[in-house]
Amino acid sequence: MATRKFSRVNFHVAAIIKTAGRQFQGEVDNLSMTGMLLDTDERLAEGEQVAITIVLTGTEPEISVDFGGTVSRLCEDGMGFTFDTIDLDSYMHLKNIISYNSDDAETVMEEISHSIDEKLTAPTEG
Repeated sequence: MATRKFSRVNFHVAAIIKTAGRQFQGEVDNLSMTGMLLDTDERLAEGEQVAITIVLTGTEPEISVDFGGTVSRLCEDGMGFTFDTIDLDSYMHLKNIISYNSDDAETVMEEISHSIDEKLTAPTEG
């Protein structure tokens, strides 16, 4: 099993999943900078592409955090998703959610910084 690069935090909020053929809702169980586990009775195929929206209530106006993702695993109580795309505003909200809900916000920020450094120094094709 691969070692996680990012901390996961428990974060319980509703999420809307949209596919080419349907839409449904579930509850986020945990969240990281690269994916989430969703509690739901719905089932999709591993590898299926989805649009994910998490709505943060309690703010005025409500904040939506949007991702493009892929079903990465199926489990007894739900599905795991990997985030493939995210816009800058949603990225900033996600970073704040993870750091505020972590027991070690400093480690979370180091993980994010290290990941950005890796992407910036990675060789490019072409």
